[in-house]
Amino acid sequence: MDYRYIPFYVQGNAISGLYYGQWGMSEDRDMDYVREMYPMTFSKLQELVEKECNRQEFAGSMMYDEYPDKLGISRIVQNIFNEIKKDEENCVGDECTKYPDDTWLKDIITVLLLNEMYRRRRRRNGRLM
Repeated sequence: MDYRYIPFYVQGNAISGLYYGQWGMSEDRDMDYVREMYPMTFSKLQELVEKECNRQEFAGSMMYDEYPDKLGISRIVQNIFNEIKKDEENCVGDECTKYPDDTWLKDIITVLLLNEMYRRRRRRNGRLM
């Protein structure tokens, strides 16, 4: 007789098909799918926001403070804004993106940044979106 060890519990969810360690991957796939539907203008902004968040992702970062301060957020937004303006100045031709207003652009960057920070903070704390 073959007496292999068979655990009495299942390490995963039989309904969703996700097993231990895969829960975050499905959330990331969902987010990637939704981001693919972003308009091209917002997709470029999202890439810059993610790049800046990657730079800010270190131990002791303001991004992971219990209460991130508004001044720090506005400084990150200004960094992204300056990078966009620099790209806008160097752009020549039809592929250039023209934004309607600087205030509008900063507001959009702020919303995208706060959303990305929220997502990363939840992932770091062990709770997925």
